Amino acid sequence: MLAGGLGFAANALPLKSLEWMTEGLRLQLRAKVEGVPPTGEVVLIGVDVRSVHELGRWPFPRSYHGQLMDWLGRGEKTRPSVLGWDILFTEEDLNPGMDSLLVEPTVRKDYPVVMGAQFDEAAAGLMVVTGGRPALVPPRLTAPLAKAEGALKRLPDRVGGQLPIPLLLESTSFAFLNADADSDGVVRRFPLVVRVGDNVYPSLVLDLMMKHLHVGAAQVEIIPGVAVVIHENGGGERRIPVDKAGYFTLNYRYELRSEKFPNGIDEISYVVLHETLLKQVEFGEKGEAPATGGKIAIVGQTAVGLSDIGPSPLNGQSAKVLVHINALENILRGDYLRPVSRWPGLVVILLLGLGAAWVLEVRRSIYVILIPVLAVAFAAVAWLLLVWGNWMVPLAVPLVAFAVQQAAVTMLKIREEQAQRDRIRRMFGSYVSPELVRRMVDARVEPQLGGHEDEISAFFSDIQGFSAFSEVLSPADLVVLLNEYLGAMTDILQDSGGALDKYIGDAIVAMFGGLVPLPDHARRACEATAKMQLRQAELRAKWTAQGDRWPPLVHAMRTRIGINSGSVVVGNMGSSHRFNYTMMGDTVNLAARCESGAKSFGAYAVATGATVTAAKAAGCECVFRLLDRIVVKGRTEPVEIFEIVALSPAHLPEGAVRCLELFEKGRMHYLQQEWDAATQCFEEAIPLEPLQVERDAGVEANPSLLMRARCIGLKAHPPGAAWDGVYRMTSK
Repeated sequence: MLAGGLGFAANALPLKSLEWMTEGLRLQLRAKVEGVPPTGEVVLIGVDVRSVHELGRWPFPRSYHGQLMDWLGRGEKTRPSVLGWDILFTEEDLNPGMDSLLVEPTVRKDYPVVMGAQFDEAAAGLMVVTGGRPALVPPRLTAPLAKAEGALKRLPDRVGGQLPIPLLLESTSFAFLNADADSDGVVRRFPLVVRVGDNVYPSLVLDLMMKHLHVGAAQVEIIPGVAVVIHENGGGERRIPVDKAGYFTLNYRYELRSEKFPNGIDEISYVVLHETLLKQVEFGEKGEAPATGGKIAIVGQTAVGLSDIGPSPLNGQSAKVLVHINALENILRGDYLRPVSRWPGLVVILLLGLGAAWVLEVRRSIYVILIPVLAVAFAAVAWLLLVWGNWMVPLAVPLVAFAVQQAAVTMLKIREEQAQRDRIRRMFGSYVSPELVRRMVDARVEPQLGGHEDEISAFFSDIQGFSAFSEVLSPADLVVLLNEYLGAMTDILQDSGGALDKYIGDAIVAMFGGLVPLPDHARRACEATAKMQLRQAELRAKWTAQGDRWPPLVHAMRTRIGINSGSVVVGNMGSSHRFNYTMMGDTVNLAARCESGAKSFGAYAVATGATVTAAKAAGCECVFRLLDRIVVKGRTEPVEIFEIVALSPAHLPEGAVRCLELFEKGRMHYLQQEWDAATQCFEEAIPLEPLQVERDAGVEANPSLLMRARCIGLKAHPPGAAWDGVYRMTSK
């Protein structure tokens, strides 16, 4: 539990936020590339999601904590060198017996235990809460650092502190948990030593390290602005760098081990450890308990949703106990971050800027590329310095300087291009949707006014039986419903690269290609159609879940869609007073007939053979079903029409693959006028159809049902030997 607020960084400037962002990106990249594993000398006992789920609401009863400490001390393989609690016990439990159960194992002194405290500048000295009231207490088992006299004037006085409950102070030491988070919520440094009045006490990290090394308070020397020095018993020393206020800067390397962080910290689940030790100690079961023997152990919260979770330089959601663990790993390895002054970077930027200015005079076109290249090179060098020597070079100011230089040059280019963009907007802004204008501007293509021929995929959609909606809905509700539906469908259309032509009531007319080049327009159209059907299923579920808000007719809303690909004329159509950028031609008419004729085949998404062939050539993964060869009204040449069954094979429901096989087999018998065999195939396919009449709301038929009925009719009235298998539609 990292006590403390935003601290010194609460009023950080935007430039500082940029610096933090660059530091985080470098640390994240280093973690991926370098992958230095932890020392293994520090273990985390995590109050994780499983622990909260199995042991109940947090905080757990204190008797659990007492049992855990008791059982850890029973064996050499489980007894840690020291156990630290990143959890505050500053208030007495409402049940006094619980506090006794918590404290009892610590009295035996099987191993040292360090409890968390927090400094409190509103308190007057070291305080405990007893009987619900604060009271001053002596530090008892926690000795202040002896070699701190020279540091008293330089370290900030925290005035007071909140200590663990009195019972714990009789058998455990305390250490301060406070760490100041920056304004973005990330802890980048914390006080390694804490002054309260005329005494200086260790933080949790320092106290754990001292007890792990069997070092007393007299063996720790504080040199503000230089280091906290631990004089080890063997004659060696560890120099931990700190600033003038006694703050230690984290060299953040580790998160919890996961797929994203394969070299992270292994977490021992609190509940797993508790249950394992229970079985071994109380019931004598054999088995290996997690190895905590001789190591620094810390108990802390890791479950998302608990209070001690927040961002870190490596992760948006991180357990704050990892601040202590990263610091311990830094000290154990001697792996310290080395902050660098801004001045060397500024000198380099000045020299690079002078060189770039000379290039501007000679080759202006190269200059536009040169500045980004220099910025990337500078950032790459800064990252390499971090990897090779733990040097954290400031990047924010240099990058801003590069950006200012680049902005000054590119402003001229922007002004030149803006004139062309404004001309396109003036030409089309009055009669083409803003989305289409944006695409034209981005593509830097000026469509030909008056119309030009192009290869596109034409798209038509219409809500099944929409005229009945106006009979059961008020005008206001009809507008709300239609806006939600059209908005969802249009978003998919435009995200897929389609261009909205017009709305005709509930109908959508659109084109893929024509306005700007889209070589894979057929694939985009088919995939957009499949996505629309999936999105409409989500809308139906949403409307149904709203209960009586919408009538059953809305719950059963379905849309028929028709697509055709080919050559059309697109451009400015209309009169000189009123016009629209649209499409015209036989390809467009056939797409409209596919939409209206889909009902004849019990399908809701129909595409022509030309569209399907082009879509497959472009890598489309949609599942198609050949429905028939038809001649639409007004045409003489037959065309193949296909149903778009699913967005991909993975989206097919159970039994659909067999259904498609039976349907294709039935069509083969159908074309050979083997009516009984065809009827049998379609009969078997009916219960396997993805859409079922009685099961799925709004479904009036399906292809197998209609083909079975057609076979029965043709058997009763045979078409004759000259029959070519083409179905001729008699209506639009």
